[in-house]
Amino acid sequence: MMGKFKEAMETMAAGIKDLSKLDVVTFEGSVTLKSEGADGVAPLTFAKVMSSAMGNPEVAVKVLASTQTSIDGDIVAFYDTDITEAQRLVHAELVLAGAASRAASIEFVKSIFDDISEF
Repeated sequence: MMGKFKEAMETMAAGIKDLSKLDVVTFEGSVTLKSEGADGVAPLTFAKVMSSAMGNPEVAVKVLASTQTSIDGDIVAFYDTDITEAQRLVHAELVLAGAASRAASIEFVKSIFDDISEF
């Protein structure tokens, strides 16, 4: 029983560490992927798509903007010199959506700790 509790706490600690930063990167370009494997199914997850695109000379993407916010309030941002106002606004909306999602996750973790403290 204690092993499961320790494992749960370690998993939660890793999740909390992940909540300490928010990274949003906005790309422009196109990624065309051919089916992979014998089943002929193209990768469907973001991680698989990005992994398949890495090092592929046919893939041409450009970073338009990148923003990293830390839980302590530090913000680092990059905007390409050719970014349009519409692209900048889309990136800003993604940053706000990511911040809202992170805040909801923090509230969820906090509620778990509140429930544990009642025992």
